[in-house]
Amino acid sequence: MENQIFELQYAMDTFYFLICGALVMWMAAGFAMLEAGLVRSKNTTEILTKNVALYAIACTMYLVCGYQIMYDGGFFLSGVTTVAQMDDAAIAGVLAESAEAGFGGDSVYSRCL
Repeated sequence: MENQIFELQYAMDTFYFLICGALVMWMAAGFAMLEAGLVRSKNTTEILTKNVALYAIACTMYLVCGYQIMYDGGFFLSGVTTVAQMDDAAIAGVLAESAEAGFGGDSVYSRCL
């Protein structure tokens, strides 16, 4: 039963994380439209290209630096383990580490294990 709760919690946290990421992506698109509306029509392509390039650079830098800082992940996500690849002993170890770190089972975010 505990394993099923852990898997559901992991899935829900990951789903919430992805939905919030999609909302941030659409927010960037909204700012691009705002900027495009504030400049002359001949400069619209330049503004939209700049916004796409900035978003691409920000995503790449998050992958290189931000993910490692947030989750102690390896270089470019090496060593990612999913719940389906873990046995009961590994899941118990993760829960024990979370309890030692002060997380009493409130939330477990998807990260490199």
